[in-house]
Amino acid sequence: MKVRNLNISLKNNLLLKDINLDIKTGKTLMILGQSGVGKSLLGKALVRLLDSNFTISFDELSFHNSCIFNFNKEELRNFRSKVALVLQDAELSLYPYLDIGNLCHLVLKTHTKLKQKERKDYAFSYFQKLGFENLDRLWHSYANELSLGMARRVSLALALLNQPQILICDEITASLDKENALKIISILEELKNTTALVCITHDLNLVNSLADEILMLEKNSSNLYSLDEFLRYYNA
Repeated sequence: MKVRNLNISLKNNLLLKDINLDIKTGKTLMILGQSGVGKSLLGKALVRLLDSNFTISFDELSFHNSCIFNFNKEELRNFRSKVALVLQDAELSLYPYLDIGNLCHLVLKTHTKLKQKERKDYAFSYFQKLGFENLDRLWHSYANELSLGMARRVSLALALLNQPQILICDEITASLDKENALKIISILEELKNTTALVCITHDLNLVNSLADEILMLEKNSSNLYSLDEFLRYYNA
């Protein structure tokens, strides 16, 4: 994915200015900054999830050389199977009227040719990697029955079912205990060689473990650093 001179405004209030990124397989980009500078906004813009109240301009915002704002409905659906976003408010992104099993069936039926039993086994393999134990109970659980940490891990599993080319995670380790945060980091490390990762975070353990580049957002400005440059600058 390539981003050139991306600007986002809301009611003539400039929120993000001149964002330039190259998101590549095998590389991990961390997006850092204080609350309110537009980190989550940028994540949503990369998958075309901002509502019509926002004004977006850019010189380029492309996936495999195709502008994502030119995609029709079918192309957009296909794009979002390849570029996945795990939202910070994970429990709100899970459909409340479907249990986790039916959510998995819906995702896999839409994007794969797996049969019903194969879908369940396939989903269970991801839940196990993410530290879940009572998988049958989880399968029949609803979003409002999950803790925030569980909801975030379920959302990550749902995103991974499609084996996305780009995975965007918003505060993926927040509110997790140390053991489960380390499991998340381990999963992302496994993905790193085959997937482009974008992590919006305040977690310096995540930064130190995975980062190749860091985009530091400030109000109406941004700076892109290598990990070494970032550590030298912020430890000075």
